[in-house]
Amino acid sequence: MTALPAPPSRVQQVYDAIVDDICTGRLTPGTPLRQEQLAERFAVSRQPVQQALLLLRNQGMLRDFGRRGLEVAPVDVEFVRHLYGLRAVLDGYAARCAAGKLSAEESSRGFALVAEGQAADREKNYARMVAADIDFHRFVTEHSGNPLLIESAGVIWRNVQRVMGELLFRGSAPKWVWEDHAAIFSAVVSGDADRAEMLARQHAEHGEQLILDALAGHPEETGDTATGTAS
Repeated sequence: MTALPAPPSRVQQVYDAIVDDICTGRLTPGTPLRQEQLAERFAVSRQPVQQALLLLRNQGMLRDFGRRGLEVAPVDVEFVRHLYGLRAVLDGYAARCAAGKLSAEESSRGFALVAEGQAADREKNYARMVAADIDFHRFVTEHSGNPLLIESAGVIWRNVQRVMGELLFRGSAPKWVWEDHAAIFSAVVSGDADRAEMLARQHAEHGEQLILDALAGHPEETGDTATGTAS
């Protein structure tokens, strides 16, 4: 007999809803969050709301505000450097571990994800770009064979999604993102672990610089702005 997966807890449901609001810009930096209002909105008691808020604070999406409140934390330089410094390590390790392990069917799926991002780029569909970008990197991580890496990357990707949304709203993202994805995945499929790791790390480092430039008000000159994502 196969047991069905347990439904998400109230805490997880509240957590997911707040994260979605932050990542899509419905909750902007500096927005205060009140337990009573959130409990009423989600039709739950204050306890799951409190636990979800504390978890989000520990993960850096929220910060202390006033004596007892919390607000949406800004996307600042320090946050981006911490996030992408860790991301470069995890992405590089994931690409190295996945190299040479994919079946023909899995390889086809990966290249299809690359093509999906390229199609979203051509259509200037920002929501689709973000989804395709994250789907690609998650796919590589999930095929690393390391369950601890997969679990650890979950929090990273929540924050990456948020930062990517900020970048797109500023209209600053180059086409090289999708070219990078194709090169990374070609190295993974060919089994070149050294090259796959190097390219994945460089990709994260380039994304970090792109975001820092945008935050400073100096978006990278691409010749064709707002056509990709910084991932």
